[in-house]
Amino acid sequence: MVDIKGVLMSIDKNAVTRYIEEQRRFHDELTDSFKSLRGKITTYIGLILAFLAFLYAGALDDSKPTQERLFIPEELYGKIFYAAGLFLLLYALGKLIYGARPNSVWTVAFQSNDCDAIEEMTESEYLIKQKNDYENARKDNILVHAKKHEAVKDSFYPLLLGAILLIVLRYFQ
Repeated sequence: MVDIKGVLMSIDKNAVTRYIEEQRRFHDELTDSFKSLRGKITTYIGLILAFLAFLYAGALDDSKPTQERLFIPEELYGKIFYAAGLFLLLYALGKLIYGARPNSVWTVAFQSNDCDAIEEMTESEYLIKQKNDYENARKDNILVHAKKHEAVKDSFYPLLLGAILLIVLRYFQ
């Protein structure tokens, strides 16, 4: 049988402490990036809604025909571009709303339910536990961050292209 206490006592505490400090810095950077992504998602959603409100502000005017109120072109190619622009904009909005949903929990290395167990640990056991907690939090948080990043990445170009198509059709037809 292996003596766990002996193995724990033989570790280089300075190396583990430096590793924990690197993990803490990485966790802080990832948390800041995650907060930034949430802000971008909210901003892009607001941008799309404001853009649609701007484009369709006159849609409630009953004095004009529906095709003119919604600035739908007469030509077939114009209708295709109109449908494509509107689809791209709505796709970007849907992707961003899907990315904004709270689908998982942001993990932190130290959990409050660990307090009783920590009081009974030696310094080496505590360092090993903290190192493992940071590694587990990093794995979980990278997945959460990747989902939000994917939503922003996948919606940016459709947002841009859809907005350009609709602006061109609205003001230059």
